[in-house]
Amino acid sequence: MTIADTPAPTPRRGLLLVAMTGSLSMIFIDITVVGVSLPEIGETLGLGEDEINWVVNGYLLALATAMALGGRLGDLLGKVRAFAIGVVLFALASLLCGLSTSGAVLLAGRVAQGLAACLMQPASASLVIEHFAPGERGKAMATYVGIPLLFMTVGPAVGGFITQNFGWPWVFWINLPVAVITLSLLWWARPRSPRSDDRAIDWLGGVMLLAGLPLLVWSIQESGSVGIDGGLRAVAPEVIAAFAIGAVLTALFVRRQLRLAHPLLRLRLFADRQLLANAVLIGLTQFAMAGLVVQGSLYAQRVLALPPFKAGLSLLPLMVPVLVLVHFAGRRYDRVGVRPLAMIGTLAASAGLAVLGFGYLGEHYPTIALGMLLLGAGIAFIMSPANTDALSRAPDESRGQVSGLVQTFRQLGGTAGVAIAAAISIASLGPDAAAAYGNAGHHAAARKPAHATRSTDQPEDGQALEDPAVRAAFARGSAYASFAGTIALLGGFVVATRMRRESPMTTATNANISSSEAAL
Repeated sequence: MTIADTPAPTPRRGLLLVAMTGSLSMIFIDITVVGVSLPEIGETLGLGEDEINWVVNGYLLALATAMALGGRLGDLLGKVRAFAIGVVLFALASLLCGLSTSGAVLLAGRVAQGLAACLMQPASASLVIEHFAPGERGKAMATYVGIPLLFMTVGPAVGGFITQNFGWPWVFWINLPVAVITLSLLWWARPRSPRSDDRAIDWLGGVMLLAGLPLLVWSIQESGSVGIDGGLRAVAPEVIAAFAIGAVLTALFVRRQLRLAHPLLRLRLFADRQLLANAVLIGLTQFAMAGLVVQGSLYAQRVLALPPFKAGLSLLPLMVPVLVLVHFAGRRYDRVGVRPLAMIGTLAASAGLAVLGFGYLGEHYPTIALGMLLLGAGIAFIMSPANTDALSRAPDESRGQVSGLVQTFRQLGGTAGVAIAAAISIASLGPDAAAAYGNAGHHAAARKPAHATRSTDQPEDGQALEDPAVRAAFARGSAYASFAGTIALLGGFVVATRMRRESPMTTATNANISSSEAAL
């Protein structure tokens, strides 16, 4: 596959880049900024520890299941219009999240945020690619991905500070001014993006995807929870049935997409093995990273006994390598392509997760921090180059489809990472400890008002697990989840070694392809 190399004529592409970066920052930070607030949210709304994971995973799952549809709608509506609608809906959903008085309302708001982000993200990535020439795309995408990654990294500290001083609703309401600024910059930049001539949408395939993936993820995450009989629910009939139905629907969806002339997800694009490799790398990296953000935030408060703000600060070692290396990785991509950078990144990230796991086992923060530093370096060398390479391989008229395809893999990795990490962590507690641990939120809720807006009674120490055996079991589960991420990224290294050595500048000289050829 080749790329389209003529950027759209606009004198304000710098403003456009800032607007797109702001939108992606909202999407990214709403993963990490919420993670450190989960204990406070669970305590306020009366959620058990197995339930609060859905505050994060409901958002990620919506991203995973609807990203393809969002990319397709971006092609039909025009990327600029789809992006603007997504920003407005995201702001309204954030307002709803902050006003929630129950777990059900909060989950609905989180799902709405995810659906709105599905309009924003494919459109924003495509607009950046369309408005920068091939030799500039690596640097532009490094900014587009790197700054939001930085916000994603500092999100735990920001979330902890806001939760501890203003109350957890404000972790959602901070999106409102960002949305206003983003829309203002978009109006000022006035970018242009053509609509796709292909008007068909596979609605049946969309229903299969929207039903199949949630059932799969629910069954995976629920398998680690404890039933009323004290046993793990992995063998419960409803969990097995959900997994089977989800797997069948997902398989039927894949089969349908490969057969349709106008599919929702153009899976035939994966005939380009380089594009497939990029998508797999992004998904595996998100698998490891999303699980760490949630599990690491809970670990810092439950095991290390840190209050929310200090718990957020404890995750900051991820920031330094991302801040220093992501722009370097983007510039190197413009010269050497994605393969060598992906090999370095997957090795560094897998080593970091292994070190992190041993730090969790020993409850030793310096070791944990070292693991985070290595992981952050790996993320910088994987995410920006792989995303740039994937989008650069598509023509303008189908770039929204490619972006939706790649981001579906990304969010699938993230939601699977959170689900598997939660299942491993809770399963490692054992039935008795898991039951007591899962009821902690319900007992704590009686001590809180229905809707706390400011944590004036926040203790100096974190909400650590009181039973030493339960605390050690939680640490062990966190370590096992980290080791699972290590294995996943070692698989990513194997994928990286099989990527082609072609440079982006060589690819840019090839002839453009038509929409019909792109569908193959």
